[in-house]
Amino acid sequence: MSVGAHPSTIDTEICVLGAGPAGALCARRLGELGHRVLLVERHPFPRPHVGEALTPAVWPLLDSLGLLPAVRGAGFLTPTWSSVRWADEQVRRVRLPAGTCGLTVCRGRFDQLLLDTARAAGVTVLQPARAHRPDRRAEGWEVPVTTPDGARLLRARFLVDATGRSRILGGRVTRTGPRTVALYAAWQVETRPSPPTCLEAGPHGWLWGTPLPNGAYRAMAFTDPEQLHRSGVRRSSLAGFLRSLLDGSELLRGLAGERPASAVAVCDATGYHDPDPVAEDRISLGEAAFALDPLSSSGVDKALQTAMAGAVTVHTLLDPGGDRKAALAYYRDSQLSSVEQHARWTGGHYAEHLPHRGNSFWRRRARPLPAPGPAASPAPRTSLAALMHRRVRLAPAGRLTSTPCVVGDQVALRPALTHPALPQPVAYLGGHALAPLAEALRGEHTLAEALRAWGRTLPAEQALAVAAWLYERDLLVLQP
Repeated sequence: MSVGAHPSTIDTEICVLGAGPAGALCARRLGELGHRVLLVERHPFPRPHVGEALTPAVWPLLDSLGLLPAVRGAGFLTPTWSSVRWADEQVRRVRLPAGTCGLTVCRGRFDQLLLDTARAAGVTVLQPARAHRPDRRAEGWEVPVTTPDGARLLRARFLVDATGRSRILGGRVTRTGPRTVALYAAWQVETRPSPPTCLEAGPHGWLWGTPLPNGAYRAMAFTDPEQLHRSGVRRSSLAGFLRSLLDGSELLRGLAGERPASAVAVCDATGYHDPDPVAEDRISLGEAAFALDPLSSSGVDKALQTAMAGAVTVHTLLDPGGDRKAALAYYRDSQLSSVEQHARWTGGHYAEHLPHRGNSFWRRRARPLPAPGPAASPAPRTSLAALMHRRVRLAPAGRLTSTPCVVGDQVALRPALTHPALPQPVAYLGGHALAPLAEALRGEHTLAEALRAWGRTLPAEQALAVAAWLYERDLLVLQP
């Protein structure tokens, strides 16, 4: 970090705006990769924030980041089940698979943990500091910033927008679902047993609630903005409206008679995505890039994943020898794939609700998944061990296509296997490139011969695991 000719000017290589989970993690990773990074955050930490529930998918990522000890020692909650009233009027206890659990955090402490790791990686943090609209210049970016000590001007070669829904870089977004609002508050419930994590559908929206690590209970209601207008709700009557929704609930009715410990707030919860989240000198992360339907409960998880994808993308773009075209394609494709996957998932779950499916809220969100065809009796599958003498080949629809992939710390084009049975191209399996293994199946080889050929580059046990993976997906077929 260097100070320019004027003492109020700071020059850096990368400026990250926003120190939420996406911004802090991306800044940390870029710092670890040797870049000069300045992270700007408007609010002092720890700050209160909603979005406390994380899915079980976050645990492997926290492990890879070396954060498991700090997270486990922070007193966060690890729920394993929830009460759900969704498809019909029946209340069901839904348990996570054995050995897995979710994670409910105090966002103030969780975000501080991530920010501390960024500092430890050499990232300079400017906080509190309010960034104003960046200005793109021929030589890079200029960002006016207001701090308690006065105005500053930041100059950076690359800009990372991690400012959430405020999206400081602006630009149009594409909505991925109907407009949705969320009403939320917290209740102090230490003096009595609190409800578990709850999910409940209602006539014009749905309710969600969960215990928090500090002994409070968070409850949220999701509905159409039109429902607030039809009900004549104003900011002064938000608490009464939320109370009426809770009072009509079976799972959360007990909260309706109690005064919330925090003011009832309302925020936009509409899903969207930025169709152009990256260029050669800027990138958008987290909710600056896309926001998922809140039903997915994956906002923080996805923010962390976009941070990792964003860091490797930026590192490639800034490397003089990096494949910029591959990096841009990788980030755009990965973001769009995530958006489309979650849109299908949430649309299918909205379609499962039956009691009020004719109401506008449910009708506009339901996207029934394609009905499965008639169930066919599965043909008995011969074990691989019994096929060693048989000639095998790659399924005819299997193709190797050049695909942007993460290779080490950069994005590069690599051949990947595509097939209608695969949801996305696969370039690596168990850390090994799949293309040369697939190419070995082009000739007239028995399975035993193919495994021996693969054994030149990977252990026999892993070669057998790859063969089993292909065979289970009908990508490895027997020749007559």
